[in-house]
Amino acid sequence: VRCFYTLVIHLSFPSDFRNKSWVGLEEYIKQKVRLTNITTIPEKAQQASYLAALRIAKCKKPHTIGEELILPAAVDMCRVMVGEEAANKIKSIPLSNDTVSRRIKDISFDVKSQLTERLRLCEQFALQLDECTDVSSAAQLLVYVRYLWDSKIMEDFLFSKELEGRATGEEIFKMLDTFMVEEHLSWEKCVSVCTDGAAAMTGHRSGFVMRIQAINPKIAATHCMLHRQALASKSMAPDLHDVLEVVVAAVNFVKSRPLKSRLFAKLCTEMGAAHDRLLFHSEVRWLSRGKVLERVFELRRELHEFLKEHKLDLEQFFSDQQRMAKLAYLADIFSSLNGLNLSIQGCYSTILEASDKINAFRRKMDLWVHKLQRGITDMFPNLSEFLDTNCMGVDFMLNTITSHLTSLNEHFSHYFTDIDMEKYDWVRDPFSCQVMASGLSGKAEDELLELSSDHTLRMRFNPQGPAEFWPMVENECKEVSLHLCETSFLATMAIKTKYRAQLNVEDDLRVCLSPITPRIDKLCKERQSLPSH
Repeated sequence: VRCFYTLVIHLSFPSDFRNKSWVGLEEYIKQKVRLTNITTIPEKAQQASYLAALRIAKCKKPHTIGEELILPAAVDMCRVMVGEEAANKIKSIPLSNDTVSRRIKDISFDVKSQLTERLRLCEQFALQLDECTDVSSAAQLLVYVRYLWDSKIMEDFLFSKELEGRATGEEIFKMLDTFMVEEHLSWEKCVSVCTDGAAAMTGHRSGFVMRIQAINPKIAATHCMLHRQALASKSMAPDLHDVLEVVVAAVNFVKSRPLKSRLFAKLCTEMGAAHDRLLFHSEVRWLSRGKVLERVFELRRELHEFLKEHKLDLEQFFSDQQRMAKLAYLADIFSSLNGLNLSIQGCYSTILEASDKINAFRRKMDLWVHKLQRGITDMFPNLSEFLDTNCMGVDFMLNTITSHLTSLNEHFSHYFTDIDMEKYDWVRDPFSCQVMASGLSGKAEDELLELSSDHTLRMRFNPQGPAEFWPMVENECKEVSLHLCETSFLATMAIKTKYRAQLNVEDDLRVCLSPITPRIDKLCKERQSLPSH
């Protein structure tokens, strides 16, 4: 083009005018290059922008942190460690609030596309649903999926949608069914659904489970283990419940005013306490009860001194040694319940593992009752230390503790009626179980018998374990491997805070929770490189 313009100028204009025109053309070309440099960012800067947005979403941080903190910090570090030229290159990375939001949305769409493609190709998958209310009082439906992919059991975040009206079984079903239709997913491949046990989920007439089983009767429905454990541990004897109410009242009194909290913290520091603040109790936070009781018991002396000057009616509670002993027991038993709750959480946990831990805890409670009847309290460390320090015996509260443990065991028995997993021993070890006691169909029993006779597979099973073994033999034992997806799983995370109450949390949640690696190079090729604005 440049040669063509030069030829035209030389042929059409006088020499002096040609010189002036050539200067104007050069200036035009320079301006065009400058304009291109301004409106287009380097490809590497765009890739760096996507990677920074990915880290922001993974860390659950506000989108403004890229422009306000990450980019200035990166520029300062490059200027000091490398030089001014490198720092100027870093400045070209677009990390404004809107840009980071768009990047996260692009990454979320790519991850979602990969996930739905896997679900369309896999043989079966299982779902878990949880409906909750966020900080802006909006009802959020969270859906997770577990599926078989590349001979592995995978767990992933499927979607999060806001329920605009009532959180009924019909509305929940419509939302999930619409997603399944839009993404071309089949209900026939869904083999199990785990819910929180609410009436909207499990109602016999219009519950969500009834609606999906009307489409696919083979779908197995389970109640989340964590919800059941929280419900089973709520019941408490009146005298123990009174102790809990007084503890909550004392905590609320101290933390009701900033001045009281500061005075209490100063007192704790002066008395050499390990902590200087109390913890709030919340019914919706399952682990809070045990933590609150543990902290109050540790600071019982400081609370006693503080309440002498500010709340005499509550001070009498902390001066009663028998009530303090009951507080010590409550701190111990709820700490044990917290440990049970945490042990059945985590990625890739199964109903088989959770049932074992629930059964073990029930057997522990039976053992604790027998030991208490012999005057042994070492299974409750806080109570045992308190009784020894104050030269007290456990006789005065023996009936209270044994009654509570017996009642707790009965409630566990009521809420966990389906945790007899002996019929699934073939899942744990297909080479040592009795095929006749597996409860499988005739074809599945034949496949299990053939598998258990394969010595090569037996050698591979021991180092791998069930979770890695069964996906490996899926193609050879289709009838048997279908039962592996009848498990429940738990994964939840909060990104939406009071400072981000209007945020549509789905894209951030997907990028944060999904183990699928986004295709950054593909996204960069599909997007034009533009500066941040």
